[in-house]
Amino acid sequence: MTEILLIVLLAAAWIAGRAGWRRLRLAGIMLAWLAVLAIGCGPVPAWLLQHWEAPYAHRPDAQWAASNAIVLLTASANNPPGGRPEPGQGGYTRIAETVALYRSCREAGARCTVLVSGGDASMLGEPLAQVYRHVLVRLGVPEADIVLEPRSRTTWQNAEFARAPLARIGAEKVWLVSSALHLRRAEFAFRHFGVPVTPMRADYPRGVWTWVPDAYNFQVTDLALHECGGLLLYRWQAWRQGVPAPEAGSAAAGG
Repeated sequence: MTEILLIVLLAAAWIAGRAGWRRLRLAGIMLAWLAVLAIGCGPVPAWLLQHWEAPYAHRPDAQWAASNAIVLLTASANNPPGGRPEPGQGGYTRIAETVALYRSCREAGARCTVLVSGGDASMLGEPLAQVYRHVLVRLGVPEADIVLEPRSRTTWQNAEFARAPLARIGAEKVWLVSSALHLRRAEFAFRHFGVPVTPMRADYPRGVWTWVPDAYNFQVTDLALHECGGLLLYRWQAWRQGVPAPEAGSAAAGG
């Protein structure tokens, strides 16, 4: 998204120059440079992520019910040469948080089932849910305590398709694990489909202040804008269906 903004500004400056509008050309170039500095050096992503992720900064206390479900939302996967697909970098933080929650639940003497949600959106030949299950098992989560939802390709479908397996599990409390950047949109989707969840963040990306523009800041800005746009789309979908928009972030704020 940020590259589109820069392209539009530079294209407008070029058109203005061709038309002989020197002041407009100079304004377009200056705005493009200002955007590069504001985003690349950190002010824009630092402000944007701070406000977007704030409800999920602090993890709620793990107050376990007698029966619990931990919903792990898959992120991405890699397909190394000569091997089977593996979780991407962002996926491992979610897996680690899921395993930590599972161990805490079992240590408390409660029943706990991990629902891994994610289809083969990247066309790797294997659903992400299956890819992530392999790692969960290697880290000590028993296969008997893992349930897969291998059809979803979007966060909206994560929530929609999770309802049936969660009903079969019969958990009294549902924990939702994802990146802090993704949780606002994910929690909205689950609440829209009538699944009350307690959000539990994994990673917490933040903007980095630098003296020179950094590609990382452009990346996290794009991700944050994607999440903002996605939530607006989900609110529109909920409005079209005539369902009142649920209040996301309430569980995170209140524990």
